[in-house]
Amino acid sequence: MLKTLSACLAFLCVSFLFAQTPPGGKSLFPKPGIDMLPVGKQGDKGQSEKIKVEGQSFKEALRLSTYQATANKWDVQVDAPVSIATQSGEVILAEFWIRAVQTKGETGEAKSEFVFERVGDPWTKAVEYGISVGPQWKHFSIPFAAVENLEPGKSHVSFRMGYGPQAYDLADFNLTTYGDKKKVSDLPQTKAGYDGMEADAPWRKEAQDRIEKIRKGDLTISVTDGKGNPVSDSKVSVKMKRQAFGFGTAVVAQNLVKPGGENDRYQKEVERLFNRVVFENDLKWGPWEEGASNTGYWRREYVDGAVKWLQERHFDIRGHNMVWGTWRYLPPEIKKLENDKPALEAAIEKRIADVGGAMKGKVVDWDVVNESVPEHALTDIFGKQQMVTWYKCAKKADPKARLCLNDYPSPDTAGHLDGFEKDLKFLLENHAPLEGIGLQGHVGSAPWSIPALLQVLDRFGALGLPIEITEFDTDIKDEALDAQFFKDFLTAVFSHPSTSAFLMWGFWDGAHWHHKAPIFNQDWTEKLSGKAYEDLVLHDWWTNAEGTTGSDGTYTTRGFAGDYEITVSADGKTKTLPAKLTKDGLKLSVVLK
Repeated sequence: MLKTLSACLAFLCVSFLFAQTPPGGKSLFPKPGIDMLPVGKQGDKGQSEKIKVEGQSFKEALRLSTYQATANKWDVQVDAPVSIATQSGEVILAEFWIRAVQTKGETGEAKSEFVFERVGDPWTKAVEYGISVGPQWKHFSIPFAAVENLEPGKSHVSFRMGYGPQAYDLADFNLTTYGDKKKVSDLPQTKAGYDGMEADAPWRKEAQDRIEKIRKGDLTISVTDGKGNPVSDSKVSVKMKRQAFGFGTAVVAQNLVKPGGENDRYQKEVERLFNRVVFENDLKWGPWEEGASNTGYWRREYVDGAVKWLQERHFDIRGHNMVWGTWRYLPPEIKKLENDKPALEAAIEKRIADVGGAMKGKVVDWDVVNESVPEHALTDIFGKQQMVTWYKCAKKADPKARLCLNDYPSPDTAGHLDGFEKDLKFLLENHAPLEGIGLQGHVGSAPWSIPALLQVLDRFGALGLPIEITEFDTDIKDEALDAQFFKDFLTAVFSHPSTSAFLMWGFWDGAHWHHKAPIFNQDWTEKLSGKAYEDLVLHDWWTNAEGTTGSDGTYTTRGFAGDYEITVSADGKTKTLPAKLTKDGLKLSVVLK
């Protein structure tokens, strides 16, 4: 079922800078561009219709709806013929407003593509411009140059719609030519940004103040000799070994087990960059059942080997997931039980006991239910009360694992946020052993508003449960913007008192569901966003310190919460010991004798 997007929520508040149409141009349309696009059915998979618009400078828009998935993005589209001849090199400006209305995507975005092309073979294109938008009206300015001479009616513009079930509104569409009087660089062009990206945005200082307060603690080391006398001028080395906050990624079990090739680099970078992981697919119901036969891509032995590898390196492992209530991701034999409620109930409880028991003591968290708001095929059968039973079964299978509910929630969809909060409260009020919240972070191509992200964390933090960002990734085309947003997003999350971990949904393009991982390209070259991550996590939020004790035999520093190795030396004597620093601080006594 399509989720209706609410235009009133500013969570995805992307700022697009635009200017008025420069003078001196001539329209390529004989009437307003919106009237040049067809109205009615677009094949059997979509339609377009005129709608009224309020509160904008324009009064009407064209609603473009797609009903089902298509093989190609151009299988459903609307075209406007260009009735004036165009010349090669001619500079043209396309402008329009657009907003998402309905989508099934996890990012809450609707997608389209603006195209100017020859009509007929070889369909030569002057521009193909991908568009992703949330529910707020956004203005686009797209300048380009024609690439060949075309007679009247031999070119057209298209808005492609073949991106699966969705709907978006298009308004105030203009196509203006400037001939050879202007260059493409002279014309306004959409510049993407986001609320809170400004260098002096108020949230920045507030976040840094919170980080200093909630992520760091005072470490005081007192050094004495064998008689209890303070030892002054002792050399003290403080080396961080592991952060308390969880910085992690989704991983593939097979890549952590098999040696050689790309896997060697994969394992090296996992160990270097993270302290927490989640198995992307290996524990999901389908792969888990398939892996029981020890054949094919999924193997239980891969999971066992990966767990051993991770435990040897002191990683925390998140379990994902026990129950995902959509027939698409359930084993085919479970779908066959749809009309046999007792058998279906027994199968689900067996599933929880099986995977929970197998991973008992090996994971710190479990996403017991995944995406309860959009994927509700099972709760439609049983009712939401059955979720309480699933959580109790999970607690019985693994009493020490923290049990979580994981959902996007679609960041600019008020209804989704409301539904997720409602499900969380339902579980708590009905005494389910719910102990954590997973907020996915599939951002898409339009960066989120940082202040609004913090508001969402405030909202869900008020429930009193720890929050993890569980599935972060982006599809932001501008690499520099992507890196800046990643840095700001991670800073905001790290600064919030309710968050305990941040996990990206894969870190390398070679093992990422959309081949758009945050840190490494396919060839292992580091992206700008990867450098931003390292600068924060492995430098700015990492503490190494050295100094000497004072006349009272003490040395004090302030460091990020985590595990440390403390080394003290004086008069030819050296002692090294572990220490765990929290935000409440630590006083450590060292005796040199």
